[in-house]
Amino acid sequence: MKACIVHKPDSANVAREVLEFLAELGISAEILEDWRTARNFDFIVSVGGDGTILRLLQFIDTKTPPIFGINTGKVGLLTHCDTDFREHLLKAIEEFETEEFMRIECIVDGERLLALNEIAVLTAKPARMINVQVFVDGTKVEDIRCDGMLFSTPIGSTAYALSTGGPIIDPSVESMLIVPVAPFKLGWKPWVVHADRVIEVEVDSEAFVVADGHKVVSAGKESKIVLKKSNSPAVFFKVENRISKIVDKLRLIR
Repeated sequence: MKACIVHKPDSANVAREVLEFLAELGISAEILEDWRTARNFDFIVSVGGDGTILRLLQFIDTKTPPIFGINTGKVGLLTHCDTDFREHLLKAIEEFETEEFMRIECIVDGERLLALNEIAVLTAKPARMINVQVFVDGTKVEDIRCDGMLFSTPIGSTAYALSTGGPIIDPSVESMLIVPVAPFKLGWKPWVVHADRVIEVEVDSEAFVVADGHKVVSAGKESKIVLKKSNSPAVFFKVENRISKIVDKLRLIR
């Protein structure tokens, strides 16, 4: 069995502790410099916060090896434990139970983006709204002026989409959440659509399409923006009670 370790810059010491611990267990492991090779290992240990995991996933455009997250960040909704990791990591490796979360695939003028949390279509000009039209399986469901529109997965409903007033969705319910950013409209409501739907987006001016706050692609009036469920899910070591974890972590931001 081969494992790799990725970490954010200020967590190198914890990453080395993980490396030593895996060696004690007889598991071949290495700390990666080139995260693009992470897909070639049997499992991945991420040392950082949710942002570290989201950055890692930008380097893996296929179904991922199982990910175990050690939180050295702030909230850590996607992580499994804090820096006292040994018991938790040992149990995960011994049981090797996993769970999959859908990702969203977005094609912008032929360029592909993948997101575990959300695809954001945002105005390219600060303090200038854009008009966004949203079509679900060819039917126009929204035509709105706003700072942007978020297209979120269930696991991402507790991220950017939550801050814009969207609902929290059970991560086991495969769906896509559509929620505007700062809409210029009274009485707006978010949409939750089945994960098998195909979403098309049109904008009336320059915009940025952003995957999980990392990869950014420009779009404009003539751009074709298409979103759908990806065939490349993110795989994590199983959390015993995902709803309970979400509740516990959300208490930190109340």
